[in-house]
Amino acid sequence: MLPYLLISFVVLLILRIPVSAAMGLSGAFALLTSDMNIPFAVVPQRVFVLLDSTSLLAIPFFILAGAIMEQGGMAKRMISFAEAMVGHWRGGLAQVSVLASTIFSALTGSSAASATATGSVLIPAMKRTGYPAGYAAALQASSAAIGPIIPPSIIMVVYGSLAGVSVGSLFLSGVVPGLFIAIGLFIVNAIMARRHGWGGGAKTPARERMIAAKHAAAALLAPIIIVGGILGGIFTPTEAGAVAVVYACIVSLGLYREIGFRQLSKVILDAALTTGILGLIIASAGIFGWVLALEQVPQMVVDWVQSVTTSPSIAVLLVVLFILAVGCVVDVTAAVIILVPVFAPLGASYGFDPVHFGVIMCLSLVYGNVTPPVGLLLFITASIAKCPVSEVMRHQFPFYLVLTLALIATVAFPSLVMILTYL
Repeated sequence: MLPYLLISFVVLLILRIPVSAAMGLSGAFALLTSDMNIPFAVVPQRVFVLLDSTSLLAIPFFILAGAIMEQGGMAKRMISFAEAMVGHWRGGLAQVSVLASTIFSALTGSSAASATATGSVLIPAMKRTGYPAGYAAALQASSAAIGPIIPPSIIMVVYGSLAGVSVGSLFLSGVVPGLFIAIGLFIVNAIMARRHGWGGGAKTPARERMIAAKHAAAALLAPIIIVGGILGGIFTPTEAGAVAVVYACIVSLGLYREIGFRQLSKVILDAALTTGILGLIIASAGIFGWVLALEQVPQMVVDWVQSVTTSPSIAVLLVVLFILAVGCVVDVTAAVIILVPVFAPLGASYGFDPVHFGVIMCLSLVYGNVTPPVGLLLFITASIAKCPVSEVMRHQFPFYLVLTLALIATVAFPSLVMILTYL
């Protein structure tokens, strides 16, 4: 059954069938050609079982919260606040892009939402002030990649649901790597700005900074409520998503008043469509992953790696390299569904803490958002910048270096990564 699964999957990809559909179709085809006499009715049953998870309820909540925040004026005020704080630094607008994306990531957990909300404002502004279009798009894509790492994180919700790991602990363990990436991007921007002569704007007076902070205060309070509530045990990550939606509605409709109930219905519809697409990806990948489990691929992988090395460091290196390769051709969310059942047992067999190993996997998967041919963030930011993806890739190398250093630090210093879970 495994050869039919893999061959049909590759053929469908060659025929340019979307990856999400290709995984589901190849899984169903493998079952039909199996000699196990498995009834086809098992396919919809497995889809239902996979999606019937309380933890996954957090996903539509955070998607809806992010959509409301983007349309309701919260994103715009966060960008203004970021510009007031760091706009005068060397490479000012580029630094604003990093800070704004980091803050927005702490609100929604969606890299695509962050790229769209902040990129649509900052990429044109960077182009107008002399930044190459490819650099502006590459920076925005890399900044938005922080979204799946800093809590809340949609892929961490999926990982925790599949691996039976505390989503709250995963969220907290993502804070340090996410901030490491943000600091690395600040440093790269400063170096590039010095090399190319990109200056910053005039320093914002202290009074105007206070005004910007006041206008953005309600938006900046959201991540404190979300993360603080989880850390304090006040609510679960799923409940945090619901709280985020309610808070976003109160601020956007009641305080900022940039959308009304009529516009809110369209925002809800758009969020529902996004959730439906994500649900289809999860279901399709689930069928693919279930067939892999039937063929005992997870155990085969564990046995093979253990036969190659007894060193946890080499084992995790092999895992990371494999994840990077898969992330180049498979959507990040789908990759989580497929790879968690394969590699979570391997991490346990080498003595890795399940939360630490989960952060390593999620950070490795982030590369998939910024690597062709599937890299969603590259296409979003290239579209906004009105330049080809090849132009974006010309400027991407230093940002890959930041992600790589963050990954190495995450693997090498588990105590630092998990420090917030010990509090």
